[in-house]
Amino acid sequence: NHVVGIAVNSCPGDEPVPVPRSEAANPAAADTEHDRDTAVRVLVVDNGLTHDHASYPLLAHTRGDTQVRETDDAGILQQYVGHGTFIAGLLAAVAPNTDITVRNTLNDAGAVLESEFGELLFDAVEEGGWPDILSLSAGTPNGRVDGLLGVDAFMRALRERHTLLVAAAGNNSSATPFWPAAYAALPDYRDAVLSVGALRGDGEFGACFSNHGAWVRAYAPGERLTSSLTGFDGPVPYVYQHSTYDDCRFGFGYRCTCRHPRHAGVLSDEGAVAKPDQVMFDGLAQWSGTSFATPVVAGLVAAHMTAEKETDPREAARQLLAANTEFAEVRGAHVPALRPATWRPVPVSSA
Repeated sequence: NHVVGIAVNSCPGDEPVPVPRSEAANPAAADTEHDRDTAVRVLVVDNGLTHDHASYPLLAHTRGDTQVRETDDAGILQQYVGHGTFIAGLLAAVAPNTDITVRNTLNDAGAVLESEFGELLFDAVEEGGWPDILSLSAGTPNGRVDGLLGVDAFMRALRERHTLLVAAAGNNSSATPFWPAAYAALPDYRDAVLSVGALRGDGEFGACFSNHGAWVRAYAPGERLTSSLTGFDGPVPYVYQHSTYDDCRFGFGYRCTCRHPRHAGVLSDEGAVAKPDQVMFDGLAQWSGTSFATPVVAGLVAAHMTAEKETDPREAARQLLAANTEFAEVRGAHVPALRPATWRPVPVSSA
C-alpha cells in the first residue's frame, strides 16, 4: 500500500521562490479569449485553491475546492499550499479557453494512501462529471510494470470514457515506472494517458530531477516556471523545509534546482540549522517539478482542441504529438519536446 504524493516523498522538484508582482507569468498568457460555450473542461486533482486565487486574472474562471488550512498557528504558509493554484495558473496561461476545476483530493500535505486514491479519483470526476482533460501531478513508483492496484478500477473506468489523463512522470530522477503516468506505456491505455517529464530551464535537456524512460511520452518546460501561488491578498511568510545542496543531488553539473536559490531549511541533511530561511510571498512564485510540466502539456492539448475545433481530447493529443517537430535530449535520447509559444527559456549556467 504505497503513498501517492506530489510527486516524490510528498515533495515537488524544489520549493517555491517568491517572484515580484511586476514579473510576467512564464509561460505568459496566450492570446485566446475565454468562451464559456466552447471552453475545454479541465479537472486538476491536487490540493485546494488558495482563498484569494480569483484575484489573479488568469484564474477568474477557475472554481473548485479551497485549501482547508493555508497557514499554521504562527501564520506561516504550510508546505505545498498553493501547489494546485500554481498548476491552475499554468494551465490557464497556456490555454485561456478552459473551464478549470480544482479538487483538494491531496489536501493532506499532498499525499494519500494508494488504497484510498482510486475512490478519491472517482469522487473527483463524479462530482462535476468526467472532464475533457484530467491533469494529475501526483503518483508513486511501486516496483512493478503492470500498474497500480489501488487505481485499477479507476483506470479501467477511464479507459471507457473520453477523458484524457495527463500525468506527471515524477521527480525521482529515475527510469522506474511512476504510476499512474506509466500507464501511457501499456497498450490498453496508450490513448487514454499522456505521461509528462520535465525539461530544464533552457528547454534543450531533461531537468535533473525528472523521471525518464520509454514510458514517458513527452517532455515540457518544468524548471523555474512562474505562476500564481497565493493570489494577491497580501504578503504571507513561508519557511523553507529543505536546504539547498552544495552539488546537484542527482549528479548534474548545471545550476539546477538542487543548488538554487541558496537557502537553509528545517529538515537539512546537514542536521538542524539555527534559523531556517523565511521568505514572503505576495502573489507570484517560481517553482520546478514534473508537477508543473504536466499542466503545460494539458494546456497545450486544450489549446489544440480550441484552435482545431477538436472535441475529442485523446485525438487532440495524438494530433499534437504527430505534428510536433521539436525535440530535446534526455539521458542521451531524443524525446518529443512540447514548448508553448509564450514560454521564455531561463538561461542555464554550469557555474
